[in-house]
Amino acid sequence: MPKADERGVALLMALLVLALLVALILEFDAEARREYREAAAFRDTFKARMLTRAAVQAARAVLQQDFFRDRQLGVAYDGPTDIWALPIKNYAIGDGLLSAQIEDEQGKLNINDFAATAGNDADKLKKIQRMKRLFELLQLGPDLVDAMVDWVDQDDRPEPAGAESLYYQSQKPPYRAANVPLETLGDLRLVKGFTPEIIDKLSRYVTVYPDAGQIPVNLNTADPLVIQSLDPRITQTMAMEIVQGRPYKTKVDLDRVGSFQQIGQAMRSDYEIRSDYFLARLMITVNETTKSAVAVLRRDRNRGESSVLYLRLS
Repeated sequence: MPKADERGVALLMALLVLALLVALILEFDAEARREYREAAAFRDTFKARMLTRAAVQAARAVLQQDFFRDRQLGVAYDGPTDIWALPIKNYAIGDGLLSAQIEDEQGKLNINDFAATAGNDADKLKKIQRMKRLFELLQLGPDLVDAMVDWVDQDDRPEPAGAESLYYQSQKPPYRAANVPLETLGDLRLVKGFTPEIIDKLSRYVTVYPDAGQIPVNLNTADPLVIQSLDPRITQTMAMEIVQGRPYKTKVDLDRVGSFQQIGQAMRSDYEIRSDYFLARLMITVNETTKSAVAVLRRDRNRGESSVLYLRLS
């Protein structure tokens, strides 16, 4: 073979080897970058989860700070102007940013009231009527309340449109009515007629805390629809007057709402102007990773310290 041809073959072999080397280097670089991104995502996810737990402690601190501020000012009420009610936006915490909103759980109707009215038919009927008024205002079927009552009350006597274990054992798979207080609002998915959409719509207006029930509704934080549901004489206009006059520092202050005065005095034990139970919605962002959490906190009225009753991380 002529020397020129040998040089041509050698050049082609060199180019082939070079191309293979370039391909290997590019593949190695892509794999290294992918592993780096996965490692960074794992790192950020771990940080976000840890910081989410730290955010729960931050929410507890906010509630305690509000308690000390009220004590210093000599007041004892919880309303929309309190420290805890102010939203937190992109607050630096560790290597992440915290966004949070604390809500008052006592501004809602408590489903577990039905479990706490055993042996008191008059009180139970009053609670049922209130919940049915709320369902009507929300344009939900009030018959759903009967199924809700049967799920948490202690007897096996079904309400007119309700369902006890006999109904649930005919389902596939069969199960029994709980006949105990709900632990979370999500447990309603097991109750006859309740869909995820209905539960989501209810979440702004009902609660399951405390599980013992029988806690008055805080009129400083309640939605106008919740206020209307408390008594059939409370009109939409009256509910809006109450909302516009917030915050009320004492129950007597509500008597200034002229249209509510007579009704309010007759139902003093059914409403409050301060709260012990709060729900914190928390979101932590670390670089491109976001984690959220929902925590339910109970604040001690005497010391201001909060305990965690429920925590869900996602």
